Amino acid sequence: MKKIILITFTDPMMGLSYEQEPVYEKLANHFGEELVFKYVMSGLVRDVADFMLPQELALPAEDGIRVYNKRLAQIYKSEESIGGLPINMEGFHLFDADHRSSYPLCIAYKAAQLCDPVKADEFLLRLRRATIVETRQTTRIDELVAVAKASDLDTDEFLRYFENGSAAKAFEEDLRLRHALNIHSLPICLIEYGEKAALVNGLANYEEFVNIIERMKA
Repeated sequence: MKKIILITFTDPMMGLSYEQEPVYEKLANHFGEELVFKYVMSGLVRDVADFMLPQELALPAEDGIRVYNKRLAQIYKSEESIGGLPINMEGFHLFDADHRSSYPLCIAYKAAQLCDPVKADEFLLRLRRATIVETRQTTRIDELVAVAKASDLDTDEFLRYFENGSAAKAFEEDLRLRHALNIHSLPICLIEYGEKAALVNGLANYEEFVNIIERMKA
C-alpha cells in the first residue's frame, strides 16, 4: 500500500500543534494505516532574547524573562480557541536565566526517537502536555527524563543519547531540512504521496487536509 506521509515541522513547546491534535486524530481515523505521521524538530526558540521586547531585555535577566513568560502565557491562552483543548498557564515558567531555549525539548524528542521510534511520538504528546497543560519547566533535563519515564522509555538510554551528542546531531539534521525547504513559520506540514509533495499550513482544518490528500491521490 502506498503511504501518505504527513510530516509536521514543529517544536514540542508549540501550543498551535497541541491545538491541532484533534484534527490529526480525525485524519488518522479517516485514512487508517494508509497515513503515517512524522515530525521534524524545528527549534522555535533558539534563545529567549530573540523574542523579548526591549523593555524586557532592559531588566536583569531573571526579571526580564519572568515578564516574558507572563506575556508568552497570554499568547498560549489565546490559542486555546483554535482546537478547544484546555491550556493551563497557572505558574507558567518555561524559561529562566539558565534555561533560555526550546532546543533541549527538540533534542529530547530526537533522543526518544533513538531509544524507540514507536514510543517517541507518545513522548512528544506527553512533552507537549507537560509544557502546556501541566506548566512543568520542560527546558530542564530532570523534567525531560520524567517525561521519558512516563513514556516507558529506558531513561538511562534516553539520557545517554541526550548527553553524548547523538540526539543533538539528529536535531541539526532536522534543522537543515527545515532550512533547505525555506520554512520560516511554524507549524508547517509537508505531505508526500509517491512522487507528489505539497507544503501545507500546519493549522489547516480537517476538510482542507482531506481535500489536499485526495487530490494528490487522484
